[in-house]
Amino acid sequence: MGRELSKMQDRKRTKFTPNMDNFKISLSYEGLSLKKENEEKDITELKRKYSRNP
Repeated sequence: MGRELSKMQDRKRTKFTPNMDNFKISLSYEGLSLKKENEEKDITELKRKYSRNP
């Protein structure tokens, strides 16, 4: 049992990052849009910019 747990922990965890086009479409469904200055940035840059962590 211990080996199974260590194997699971050794696997790299992949984080989901949405496609930017899909993200824009989902924003439009909610009545939102990106600012012109943010349209060329990717999701990770936007997360970094708008994160609430100091």
